[in-house]
Amino acid sequence: MIKTTARSRATFPTHLQNLRTLMPKLVQILESEREKSWYCFAWLEEVKTQMSVCAITESSQESLDRGIVLRALIDGVNFERATNQLDEKSLIQWAKEFRAELDKKFPDNYRYEKEIYKPLSWSQEIARGLEQDFVEQLPKNLENKTEVHFGVLCEENPERTTVAKLKGSASALRAKLLELSRTYARESQEPELAEIRAMIRQELKTHIFVDRQKNMSQTLPISLCAATGISKTGKSARGLAGGLGGLEIAQLSEENIKEVTQNTIRLSKAGQLTPGRYQIISGPEVTGVIAHEAFGHTQEGDTWMKGRSIAENLHRDKRKVGNGMASIVNHPNMFTMDRHFFGSNGSYFFDHEGELGRVQTILDKGMLSPPMTDLTAARALHVPRTANGKRESWRRPIMTRQTNTYFTSGDKSLEELIGMVKKGFLAKWAHGGMEDPKGGSLTAGAAYFEEIIDGKMTGKIFLGPSGGHIELSDPVFSMLEKIVAKSKTVNDQHIPEVKFGGCGKYHKEGVDAGCGGPYILWEDINCG
Repeated sequence: MIKTTARSRATFPTHLQNLRTLMPKLVQILESEREKSWYCFAWLEEVKTQMSVCAITESSQESLDRGIVLRALIDGVNFERATNQLDEKSLIQWAKEFRAELDKKFPDNYRYEKEIYKPLSWSQEIARGLEQDFVEQLPKNLENKTEVHFGVLCEENPERTTVAKLKGSASALRAKLLELSRTYARESQEPELAEIRAMIRQELKTHIFVDRQKNMSQTLPISLCAATGISKTGKSARGLAGGLGGLEIAQLSEENIKEVTQNTIRLSKAGQLTPGRYQIISGPEVTGVIAHEAFGHTQEGDTWMKGRSIAENLHRDKRKVGNGMASIVNHPNMFTMDRHFFGSNGSYFFDHEGELGRVQTILDKGMLSPPMTDLTAARALHVPRTANGKRESWRRPIMTRQTNTYFTSGDKSLEELIGMVKKGFLAKWAHGGMEDPKGGSLTAGAAYFEEIIDGKMTGKIFLGPSGGHIELSDPVFSMLEKIVAKSKTVNDQHIPEVKFGGCGKYHKEGVDAGCGGPYILWEDINCG
């Protein structure tokens, strides 16, 4: 576990206070005298991105994006407007024009057919149960007009991050990695690397959500450090570290450093895998991709709504889709994990529709649970609402999206799992994945395999049959029946390590989404 010094919570940016003060008025303009039949909210997003990349040449960039969305849910239909023209006069006029449009569509004599949505009050939220990270930040004498702010714990204040600091850190990291790679090349009498690229990035996200029951904000600093080694034969390996927290968490582990500086060179002499079925131990990265693709996308409520998921019928028919160790969790409010004091980049306190984060099991010992949802999917499917309504940005629509998706932990050590393998491979480093929600199949990529024979690592590594990455592919149901054992975690919450990740839905809508889990031993998987 990374040692921590004093940490404090990320605070609300004072430069947004005037907009926050105005947002309840915008909501009131939109739904005044229509509260019995309309539900409206305002949502603001600000994203400040700073990044520096150090390679043979250096580059840095900084951007700031900010916008407001107004939503009206009327008779089961959502109406939205968004703008980045944020002066008070323009916003008030914009809200009034939106209200006038809605009044034309829904005059006083309109007969509503759909059930009216009623947002939960703070007292109702507390009665449902909230985890400690929420409770300790709630003000006393909480009312619906009370401004509530949620911030994650950080050692380094994200408000003080500068591009110059990132540039210096990226340059120093690259210099360190180059020296280590040269030392390894000399000692192993191998060719030196052709290049190492180092990147450090921080996104500082602030969201404000206001409806008739709540006025709340969250500040989410997402820090990332990544490095890629490139050999003279064109092979590459990467190390990546980061998540939800200050720059103190953007530090490569010794394992990541070895991956960049040594394994990149070793890959030039890697063997090529013969396609076939093998015993596989998947590391947290690859395990996470399998979880994300297996019943992550398949358990998204809007996919159910469109008839594109096989999971809806399986859940209705109470069909088992995996063995007793096949359990997958969706966890939006995950602020610590396994050996780390910070959470994954897919974490937040509330989603983009103001739903507070709560842990949800989406696959329980081989049995499917109700899906992840946004507000629209929950109402359409008549299932519980979860905090999975996410936008790529304020410019884009809400969809049901994953947050942090992972397999639950087991009771073995990694050494014990390796000892159970007669002939197989360890797959630790991921290389993307895809799924077929309707057909129930998936592929998960691994950068390379490490060989295991008679319960021992041989030191040999293998690339794919064509010299690239390796694809693990199988029908989801047969794969989930072949979980043999899982590694254990060290934290009391039994949350495994969830890696920094992202998700692209429909090939265009990208969001932060952590995925991970324990090391898992699979009886066999089709590899090629």
